[in-house]
Amino acid sequence: MSANIASVAGLLLGLAITASPAAANAATPPVGRTIQMEATAYGPSAQDNYPYGATNFFGQPLKPGDIAVDPSVIPLGTKLRVCGYASPILPPHCFIGVANDEGNAIVGRHIDIFMAAPDSVVNSFGIQSVQVTVLGN
Repeated sequence: MSANIASVAGLLLGLAITASPAAANAATPPVGRTIQMEATAYGPSAQDNYPYGATNFFGQPLKPGDIAVDPSVIPLGTKLRVCGYASPILPPHCFIGVANDEGNAIVGRHIDIFMAAPDSVVNSFGIQSVQVTVLGN
């Protein structure tokens, strides 16, 4: 009888683990969650995009609003609202972008914002603390 109880308990535990939406989406921040992150910027130059050229993770040309992320923190394809930066080239206060890229230097709570601008403008962005709100897919 104890073998049957162990089998039933194992089956129920397996069902609970596979049915748990939290377990399935453990790496995906909930929609509406705001995360304090470090932001940098990159541009269309070969130096910023070596060796792939000015394309995003999906092979599409980079465009304003593309954001490089660590996919273990924010999944690729996620819409984001980024606020709290200082930049003459980005919209004032906040902008909506999409996590369409990743890079070796983008680890943890760090994003890299694509700017279609000369290197001098991109480099002047520096490193800034921003609020990133997850809007979903």
